[in-house]
Amino acid sequence: MTTTHPFNFDSWSTYLQQQESKPIQWGKGHDHLEHPLYDAKIFDLIKAFEQSDYFDQNFARTLMQKGFSEQISEADIREIINETTDFFTLRAITSLIIYNERHIEGLWAAMIENGLLNRLLVKLNTQTPDGYPIW
Repeated sequence: MTTTHPFNFDSWSTYLQQQESKPIQWGKGHDHLEHPLYDAKIFDLIKAFEQSDYFDQNFARTLMQKGFSEQISEADIREIINETTDFFTLRAITSLIIYNERHIEGLWAAMIENGLLNRLLVKLNTQTPDGYPIW
């Protein structure tokens, strides 16, 4: 597979497996509100994915084209992981999760703790077409 901006699925899967079922702590910030206290490796993972060819910057449009809305529940994500083999749907769903921590604080924590982020990345990796990305 030729990639311009690769993502190391195996390394991140190992890390996420170690984090699964470990609660991510929350603490008060300067604003006196509770926020997830992510370790630096989580931010490294997010940055690596966002900078890779796997991040779909147009995930909202992709999801709309595939018949999904941006309002996707955990149950929907589980069903998608179990039933879809469509690379572009998996890519868009993963990108939605990566991006939406900005709007739904604690989303990464939930997706990491319940193993869904890892399962999505594993499924995305297995469904990547030969020769992706095609330039």
